[in-house]
Amino acid sequence: MQLTGFLKKLKNEQVSIELKNGTTVWGIVRNVSPQMNVSLTDVRLTLPAKSSDATLAAVLLSGGSTQGQDSKRTTSLEFINIRGNTIRHILLPDNINLDALLVDQEEVNRLRKLGKVGHDANKKRSLESNGNAPKRPKRAF
Repeated sequence: MQLTGFLKKLKNEQVSIELKNGTTVWGIVRNVSPQMNVSLTDVRLTLPAKSSDATLAAVLLSGGSTQGQDSKRTTSLEFINIRGNTIRHILLPDNINLDALLVDQEEVNRLRKLGKVGHDANKKRSLESNGNAPKRPKRAF
């Protein structure tokens, strides 16, 4: 499974994304494109202390509201698109079931068609009840 395929399964999950310029974005994933562009809603954007006032002004002009003037400036936004090549890493929530997300359903279906993965524990029983049970070949003595 590709990374973007995994990230697409994070739809409606709250994640924290750290960008290459040190900005931290926290919000709910709405969409992930094949280029790993991420759309978030209900966003809390934290600018690093070293960011310029021009960066803060650009965020405020886009509809954000500041929540603090300390060493890290926090801004709330309703919606944000993040370009994929600006992402340093994505922090996943602790309560997420990674095993379920990492299973590639298309791969499982392909293996089932090839007969390498069983369909259902009750398949044999259901075939026998329908009268469509496969016949055994007779042995020659």
